[in-house]
Parts: sequence; structure tokens; C-alpha cells
Amino acid sequence: MKVLVTGATGYIGHQLALKLADQNYEVHALLRNLNSTKIPRHDNIIPFRGNICAYDTVQKAIKQCDYVFHTAAFTDLKYHKIDKFYNTNVVGTKNVLEASLRENVKKVVYTSTLSTFGPALYKTPITEEQPRLESYANDYELTKSMSEEVVAEYVEKGVFCTILSPTRVYGPGLKTYSNGVNAIISKILHDKVLFVPSKLDVEANYVFIDDVVNAELLALKNGKAGEKYIIGGENSDYKTLFSYIKNISKSKISIFQINYDLVKNCIAFINNVNAAFGKSFLLTPQVLDSLFTNRSASSQKAVSTLNYRITPLKTGLKQTINYLSKYNDHG
Repeated sequence: MKVLVTGATGYIGHQLALKLADQNYEVHALLRNLNSTKIPRHDNIIPFRGNICAYDTVQKAIKQCDYVFHTAAFTDLKYHKIDKFYNTNVVGTKNVLEASLRENVKKVVYTSTLSTFGPALYKTPITEEQPRLESYANDYELTKSMSEEVVAEYVEKGVFCTILSPTRVYGPGLKTYSNGVNAIISKILHDKVLFVPSKLDVEANYVFIDDVVNAELLALKNGKAGEKYIIGGENSDYKTLFSYIKNISKSKISIFQINYDLVKNCIAFINNVNAAFGKSFLLTPQVLDSLFTNRSASSQKAVSTLNYRITPLKTGLKQTINYLSKYNDHG
């Protein structure tokens, strides 16, 4: 069996490509840079130089593929224009689905995000039935929602496509911009002091990377065309999450809270100063708000329909802490 994986140098796509290759799939990996150090290496993985924004390169990579896993996305919330978000997340998705239609691909699994649902209602986890009640907080959310509309259009045209909506992913794997949970774990492991905004009661859902990769394969087997499945783990507020990480790692870090509005205003000021000198900052007010938005969620639909299984948060954190400790020890 031949499969196309987009985003194979990303956090989820990298792990997924290796998992598929280990299961004897011939994996076509669409890559912008054939010299990237993040390319998954395996005898069953064949690199194709290209870009989902360029239809002809997608068409070449998808030739004779039975299935497609579309995980590529532009996620950098520091970027202030919509063009890269739109081209990658919307146009790129349309290119993948159009090529899938023309090549008679049997099934497509599209990796979206929980953030398309918007914030969770008070004390009510997000489910697939929740309508979005607030405006889009950033261009990433907007364009990922637009890409889901593209999926719906191509399902009507006959493409068998299932949508997965992962929550906040963590666990062993590549260090990428979008993997903020691992970054927090690393700071608690190695820093002596951590200053955090004073919203530690904000609750979100955290999913172990292995569960997401397994969900991709389960969606291929059990997913229904046009259906959306939330792929998550346990819900936790920051206070509980930090406590788990500290206890498991035996970290002695001191965590101090700073007024949220003060933090946000300082970040805005730093960004304005950096912008004047043509520089960027790791955090923006938009990124901060996205991190401190309630996003508790339920994966019951995936559990009952896909046979999805959830790794307990403490178990996943222990494996992640062990991995990050070794990773940092070896540079």
C-alpha cells in the first residue's frame, strides 16, 4: 500500500510517517527541503520535493497512492499577515483534495485542530456538536475552519475524507514551534524560576502524541466520510498540569504568577519595539490569548466510533519527561 503524508517534517506528520513505514506502507513524503534534518528516515519513506501550495508537485507525489494523510499546516501565530495561513491551510488543502479526487485515492485523513470550535463553554467540554459562538481569534483558526469547508466541498464531490481535531499535543518527538506543551515541560525541568500569567485556572485538553498517531490509523480504518472527531486526552488546568510535571520530575522550580493584563501589555510593547527594528518576538498578545483560553474537550465520539484509546495524563507526562531529560542531556 502506498500513502502520501504531507507535513512529514512536522511534529505529528514525522511520527505518523515513521509509524506507517514500520507497518510496511510505502510512504510518499512531500517535502519543501530535501536537506532538512527533520525528515523522517526509513527505507519505506520516499521523499518528494514539493509544496502543497504547488498543485503539480502534489500531483506527482500522490501518484498511485491508495491513501493520504494531510497533516501539513501553517501555524505560526507570530506572523501578522493572512497570506501564508491562507495559502497553506486553505489552498494547500484544496490542492491535496483535488489531486486525491483525480487520482482516485480511497481515503483521506485530514488533521485539523480543536481551536476551530472556539473556546469551551463554562465547565462544558467541547464536543463535535458544539457550534462556534465567538469570532475567530487569529488567522490560524480562521483558515483551518475554511479548510474544513473545503473538505466538505470535496466530500460532496466524492472524496472520502475524515477530519481529526487534535487538542494540545505533547510527548516525545520533534521540537517544533507548535509544540508549546513540551516547551513548558522543558522549562519546569531545567529552570529554577518560572513566571506565568495569573490565569492558572484556565482548563485545556492534553493529548499524548502516540494517541494522535494511533487515531490517524484508526480514522483510516473506521472513520466516516465528512465526519469530524476530536482527538484528545485528559482535561487539566495549568495549576494541576504544573503540579503533575513538578511531582513526576521532582523539579524544585519556583513558579510565580504575574497579573495577566500586565503580561499582555508588556508583550504588546516588546512586539511594537521589535517591529520598529524589523525583529520578531516569540510571544505575541494573540499567542498568549490562545494559550490562556478554556479548551476542555471530550473525545467520546472517537472512543466509541474509532475505537480510540486515551493515555492517562500522568503516564504521558512521565514518558515525555524521560524523553526531554535525555534529549537535553545529549544536546
